[in-house]
Amino acid sequence: MTIWAMEGQEGAPVGYVPDEKLSKAMTICGMQPISVREALQTAVMGVLDMQIGTPSAAKVEKKRQSIPDVVFWSWIAIFSRRATLTAIALGCEQEEFWPCRFQSNPKEEFFFHLPLKVFDIVDVDKSTFKHILPVTPPIPMFMDALVTNPLPDHLPPCFRAKIPGTRSVYSELLVRDEFRNAWDQNALRGAVFRQLTT
Repeated sequence: MTIWAMEGQEGAPVGYVPDEKLSKAMTICGMQPISVREALQTAVMGVLDMQIGTPSAAKVEKKRQSIPDVVFWSWIAIFSRRATLTAIALGCEQEEFWPCRFQSNPKEEFFFHLPLKVFDIVDVDKSTFKHILPVTPPIPMFMDALVTNPLPDHLPPCFRAKIPGTRSVYSELLVRDEFRNAWDQNALRGAVFRQLTT
């Protein structure tokens, strides 16, 4: 099985949480999908209001935009309805997706991808990383080449990998071949895929 990192295209728009209090609460949660979900459950009744902007954050878009099928807020992927349905059809759980809308495109449905389960699949000693955070214990960051531990029987089409010894996940959204292929076949926009395993 080939595993890829799914990333936003260079220069693509990014998402912003305009509610500063909520944005701070979500940021404090760190890279922990369950904690971010808990912060949303506490603060948001229903659909999360978002803004779309330029990658430099110099401009927040007010007029209707052509928003790709994936944008990112920090490390969190935000999928269009089409991309979400593709992920669910391939085996993601519907509960992994939190509804949101962009103020510039209020009639379009988007969803935060916040998986309920993360996977301890990274063999840290054999994988390579672009950076190691010098804390105790050291935290590897930014996967370059991934060597996996034995994989579980069921691995969703897109998922997060746990950083061993922490409650956090790696910044990469990991996807299997079938999701990457379905993305292309459905002409979904906004993603580039970087191969991590051989």
